[in-house]
Amino acid sequence: MSKSLQEKLHRQHRQWQDDHVAWRVDIDAWRGELRAAQAALEEVQNTLRGSLEALEVHADTVWESEQRARAHELTLCQEAMTGKPRKTDKQWAAVHSKQAARHERLTDTHARVRRHQQAVVAEVMKLLKRARTAM
Repeated sequence: MSKSLQEKLHRQHRQWQDDHVAWRVDIDAWRGELRAAQAALEEVQNTLRGSLEALEVHADTVWESEQRARAHELTLCQEAMTGKPRKTDKQWAAVHSKQAARHERLTDTHARVRRHQQAVVAEVMKLLKRARTAM
């Protein structure tokens, strides 16, 4: 083997060694990043569990609102059928105003839940799709 070929091969081997060292540094850094990502995903899971619990509270609030509205309507119908109102128009207006305000707050809450739900689920699914095709 000629000296120039031997030198060329030797230089290439040194380059390979340098590559290996750099790759090991990358791999160590990536391990750390993946461990941090796993920890972040655990936090995301905990947050999603909390969101699911909050959604159940919201569902209960919606159910309670439905029940209040039905009871209110039933009472109004009964009073209309009997012709013997137990409350004055002013009292009914106050009750209705209070229920309308609750309903408006629930409308705002539901819209906020919808936006959050759509955004979070879309991002999680995008991340999952990306993670599945990464390597």
